[in-house]
Amino acid sequence: MSNFNVLENEAELVERARNDNSAFDVLYEHYLPRIYAYIVKRVGQRETAEDIVSITFMKVFCNLNKYTKKECSFSAWIYKIATNNLIDFYRKNGRKKEFGMDEMPDKPDGRELPDDYAEKMLDRKLVQRVLAKLNKNHQKILHYKFFAELDYVEIGEAMNITENNARVLTYRALKVFYKHYQKYE
Repeated sequence: MSNFNVLENEAELVERARNDNSAFDVLYEHYLPRIYAYIVKRVGQRETAEDIVSITFMKVFCNLNKYTKKECSFSAWIYKIATNNLIDFYRKNGRKKEFGMDEMPDKPDGRELPDDYAEKMLDRKLVQRVLAKLNKNHQKILHYKFFAELDYVEIGEAMNITENNARVLTYRALKVFYKHYQKYE
């Protein structure tokens, strides 16, 4: 499984959540920070990320009866919905990201030196610039692997490919990413 904790009895909880709001609340509380982190890393603006997360969980709630474990794991299903909402967002608004000072992700907390923070933000912008140069499949697989921290089984489920194919595509995407990244160094 992936790097984050899997809910105990998640399948049972999903079944209960179809008719029990308190069971859905448990799923929501478990996945909210993960989905939010995944989305905010992609859009860079907290307010926009919050809107997309809200839409994501609204769709999860409204379509819970359509979810089947045979298709994919519950976590992969939620990430699919979040990714589709991100795609919709970028179709409507384009890929351009502009950060205002109050919208900057990961503001320094006082312990981090301003120079270190500035360097970290430049690195993040460079990574975003390089990712934007990749094709959609390479972008998607790298986001699933490194931002959503899904394992290869979950990536395969989210992209409707085999686990082995997820490994190969991730490797290829990283090679292409690195080739573009070297041009900026």
